[in-house]
Amino acid sequence: MAAPTLSPSVTNELKELRIVLVGNRRAGKSSSGNTILGRDEFDTVGRTAQCVKRQGQVAGRQVTVVEAPGWWKNYQKEDTPQLSKIEIELSVSLCPPGPHALLLVIRVDRPLTQTEKRSVQKHLELLSERVWSHTIVLFTRGDWLGDTPIEQHIESEGESLQWLVKKCGNRYHVLNNQKREDHMQVTQLMEKIEEMVAGNRGQHYEMERRRGKILEEKRRGDEEIVNDKMMKVKIERESLRLQMGDSLHLSELRIVLVGYVEGGKSSSGNTILGREEFDSVGRTAQCVKRQGHVAGRQVTVVEAPGWWRNHTLEETPELTKNEIELSVSLCPPGPHALLLVIRVDTSLTETRKRLVQKHLELLSERVWSHTIVLFTCGDWLGDTPIEQHIESEGESLQWLVEKCGNRYLVLNNQKREDHMQVIQLMEKIEEMVAGNRGQHYVYICDSIHLSELRIVLLGYRRAGKSSSGNTILGRQEFDTVGRTAQCVKRQGQVAGRQVTVVEAPGWWRNHTVEETPKLTKNEIELSVSLCSPGPHALLLVIRVDETFTETELRSVQKHLEHLGERIWSHTIVLFTYGDWLGDTPIEQHIESEGQSLQWLVEKCGNRYHVLNNLQREDPMQITQLMEKIEEMVAGNRGQHYETERQRIEILEKRRIEEERVKEMMVRGHHNKSVTLKIFLFHFIVAHSLAFYCMDCQRLRSPEVTGAQRSQEPRGHRGPEVRGAQRSQGPRGHRIPHQAALLLYKVDP
Repeated sequence: MAAPTLSPSVTNELKELRIVLVGNRRAGKSSSGNTILGRDEFDTVGRTAQCVKRQGQVAGRQVTVVEAPGWWKNYQKEDTPQLSKIEIELSVSLCPPGPHALLLVIRVDRPLTQTEKRSVQKHLELLSERVWSHTIVLFTRGDWLGDTPIEQHIESEGESLQWLVKKCGNRYHVLNNQKREDHMQVTQLMEKIEEMVAGNRGQHYEMERRRGKILEEKRRGDEEIVNDKMMKVKIERESLRLQMGDSLHLSELRIVLVGYVEGGKSSSGNTILGREEFDSVGRTAQCVKRQGHVAGRQVTVVEAPGWWRNHTLEETPELTKNEIELSVSLCPPGPHALLLVIRVDTSLTETRKRLVQKHLELLSERVWSHTIVLFTCGDWLGDTPIEQHIESEGESLQWLVEKCGNRYLVLNNQKREDHMQVIQLMEKIEEMVAGNRGQHYVYICDSIHLSELRIVLLGYRRAGKSSSGNTILGRQEFDTVGRTAQCVKRQGQVAGRQVTVVEAPGWWRNHTVEETPKLTKNEIELSVSLCSPGPHALLLVIRVDETFTETELRSVQKHLEHLGERIWSHTIVLFTYGDWLGDTPIEQHIESEGQSLQWLVEKCGNRYHVLNNLQREDPMQITQLMEKIEEMVAGNRGQHYETERQRIEILEKRRIEEERVKEMMVRGHHNKSVTLKIFLFHFIVAHSLAFYCMDCQRLRSPEVTGAQRSQEPRGHRGPEVRGAQRSQGPRGHRIPHQAALLLYKVDP
C-alpha cells in the first residue's frame, strides 16, 4: 500500500485547526493530544469520563484539540454506557463550527480483530456515515514498528485493519508519543489534515443542528432531574438518622456480594475489608467467607459465585445457583445487606436486567428489601455524578435501582486507600437495616430433608461402583470381586434415611457405545426403573487417580445419554480413590486435569463429591453426599429422574422375551436327551431279545447234552449253558447291563 503523498497545489495552510480524538480506551488519545500540543494538557493516568478541550500554537497554527471518552475495545455499541455515547456525539460540538479532522486512535502494537473493527465502526457511526470523509487513522506506539514501514504492517495485519484504513480514504499517520521532541511527526500530521480538508473542498465536519440541539436539551433535562433526586435522597437520609439516633450504629455487619462474573465482587470485598482476602484473578466457583474489623465494626463478607452476564437462569449451572442460595446461610443468622455488584462502565440492557432479576430472585422476592446496588469501576465516572449516569442509562437501570429502594453506592477499587467510600457504604447499610426495623435477611430454604433417597451408580468397569455402594450403605452388599453383569439393588438405613442403591453394569472405559454389548446397554437403561418411581440421583463414578482423556469423555457422554439429555440435571460426579488426593483439593485436581474433566463436571452442573472407600468408618463423607443429593433435588424443584415409560416397557418386554427363548432352548435340550434315551432303550431291548432267541434255539439242539445243561449254575432260569461255552458264545445276557450304564451317562 503506497503512502499518501502531499501535494502543495491542493494543500492550503490553515491558520486554525480543530481536531477531535476518538478511539477505544487505552489507545493513547491523551498522550497523542499532549504530543500534538507539545506539552502536558491531558491526563494520561485516569480515565477521560467527559470530553476535554485544550488549545495551543502548533507549527504556526492555532490548534484546538478535543478528547472524547473511549469505549472498551471489545464492546459493541450496545454495551457502552449511554453517557459515553452522548459524550462522543457532543465532542464535535465543542470546537465550533466543527472539527477539520477526527483522529481515530489505534494502537499499532496490537492486532485489530474483526470484533474490534465492528466496534470501531459502530461507535464512529454515532456521528453519521459522513464522518469517514473527515477521519484519519492515527497509529500510536510508533516505536514498536522499529524500521518496519507502516504500509507493511497494514498489509500484514489482514482484512480488518485494511478495511478500516480504506474506509478512512487510505489516510493514516504514525505517532511516537515517546519522542515528543520530534516536531516533524506533528508537522507532517498537520499537513495531512490540511490535505484532507482540501480534498473536502475546505469543508469541516458538522453535526446536524437538530441532533445537537436534542442532545443539549437532554443533558440539561437530565441535570435538573438528577439535582431533584439528589436533594430528595439527602433529605430522606437526614430524616432517618434523626429518628434512629445512636441506635443506627451496628457493632456487627454481615454482607453478601452477588452479581455476574467479572462484575468486581472480589475486588469490592478486598476494598471493604481493606486488604487482599478474595482472589481477584481466578473465578469464584464456590462461596468464600472472610472477616475483619472495619470502621469500628466486626464485618463478615461472603462472596457468592457469579453468573455469566448474558446467560439465562436455565443456562447457569446448578452448582452456581445452589451456591447463590447457600451464600446467605454462611453468615448466620443472615446477612444485613446483599450488595448487587454492577459495573458502571457497562450498559445494563433490558436483557441483562431480566437476568439479574431472575438470578437474584433465587433468594425470593423478599431479597430486594435488603439489597443495595454497588456500582464498581467508579473511576470511569470521573466527575460525573452517579445519578446522572443512572438517568442517562434509561429504564432498565432505573428500574433496578428503584427495585432496590433507590439504594446505591459507587466504589472505586483502584483507590482502596480512600476509606471514606467504605464508611459511607457501612452507613448506607445501617440506614437500610433501620428501614427494615432492625431485621436482617432470612432465607427460607426450599431444600428439605428427604426421608427416602433413591440412587443409581453408573460408570465404567473397575471405577469403584460396588465399593461405593458398600460405603454408602455401610456394609458389604455389593460383590467387589466379580463383574456386575446385571443390575443389583440393595437397601438400608443411612443417616436417618431409607436409601435404595442400584448398581448398573459398567462399560469398558475406552469402548465406544457401539462396542458395548446390547445387554449391558439395556441394563443401564433399566437401572433407573429398579427404584420406582425413579432415582433422586445418578452418581457417575470416576476414578480420581487416573487421567480422564478425551476418548473417555466421549464414551461417558454417549453411554450416559442413552438415558436422555435430561439425565445431566440429576447427575453428580462421584470421585473414588479419594485417598490418592492427599491434601490436594478436588477443585485443584479438576482444574489441572484440563478440558475433558472440566467439561464433564460442568455438564453435571458442577456437582461433585469425593469418596474414600478405604475409610468406610468415616460417616461424614456419606452425610455430605446425602446433603448434596438433597440440594440437587431442591434445585430440581423436588423432582426425581424419570425415564420414558414407553421405552422402559419395550426393554422389559425384550428382557422377558429373551428369558423365554433361553428357557425354550434349555427345555429343547432336555427333550432331545429323553428322545435319545428312549431310542437307545428300544434298540438295546430289541438287540438283547434277538440274542436271547438265538441262545434258546441253540440249547434245544440235540447236540447239547443233559450233562452239559446240568453243569449250568443254579438259579439260572434260562437255558443251561456251560461256563466255557457261555464265555465263548454270544454275550446276549451281558448287553442289557452295559446298555443300562450307557443310558445313565446321557446328560439330561
